[in-house]
Amino acid sequence: MEIIKNPNIDFLGKAKYFVLLSAAVIAAGVFWIASGHMRFGVEFSGGTQLVLQFQGAPEVDRIRDAVTRVSPGAVIQTYGDAGENKVLVRISQEASEADLDAPARAVRQTLADAYSQNPVTESSSEIVGPTVGADLRRKAVWLTVLGLLAQLVYITWRFKGGIWGIAATLAALHDVLVCLAFLAFFGFEVTLNVIAALLTLVGYSVNDTIVIFDRARENLQHRRKDSMTKLLNDSLNQTLTRTIISNGTTFLAVLGLFLFGGEVLRGFGFTMVVGIIVGTYSTLFIAVPLVNWWYSRQEKDAKPARAA
Repeated sequence: MEIIKNPNIDFLGKAKYFVLLSAAVIAAGVFWIASGHMRFGVEFSGGTQLVLQFQGAPEVDRIRDAVTRVSPGAVIQTYGDAGENKVLVRISQEASEADLDAPARAVRQTLADAYSQNPVTESSSEIVGPTVGADLRRKAVWLTVLGLLAQLVYITWRFKGGIWGIAATLAALHDVLVCLAFLAFFGFEVTLNVIAALLTLVGYSVNDTIVIFDRARENLQHRRKDSMTKLLNDSLNQTLTRTIISNGTTFLAVLGLFLFGGEVLRGFGFTMVVGIIVGTYSTLFIAVPLVNWWYSRQEKDAKPARAA
């Protein structure tokens, strides 16, 4: 099954423009995150998060006025569909380890007193102490770093060359940084679900890269006289249909998850949608061009000097 018959696209010839685009996006993301625009879920920042369901349509301004009396700086926003009458309340203040539920009780009590005409019919809370939040942040970073290092070691051994492992690992790191940038741009929180999505994408992106690397290795065995640039470009074209079909079907699945998965899975779905696109892009325009750059440099150094 071929979606594109005998493609002959010069991926490597256009790679430098896409590398510049990636560098610009990552630089903008780093600047945006450093400016304090990255939002962390209660799992990492510590504090209390409540989802309150009201009897009638909630008035967010009145709820905010009531909650800020007991928790200054609390974040109040609508949650889920408008017809569900739900409000999200996030309290960043650190509760005592001896009584973590105290901030949640204070919020429910002040709403019962100041907003009694629209009572809370159902509530759920998520409480994370400061020690646990810091520990989760540290573990999330280590999980990502160890995952990238494990892939670097395996691919280097599998393809008997460090550049293959380095290229695949840098492409996966590129995907993580771009996903984090888009999460910051669009105001999504970094939660445990998002970390799970990022780790999933690290594996998915490298899997896509290895398929193309395998085809390149097969071509190397049979076409030793061709340049590495031509071999890699042909390998990308030969696997293009497979890339479109596999990544396209995965994209449709995660797009449905993002659109219809509900508020709880929205961050996970968004990360997966961005990650599938970026993972496909990085295989074509980051990982393979890095390998090509390395071998082209070696070929250039190996050429004998022309006699005068």
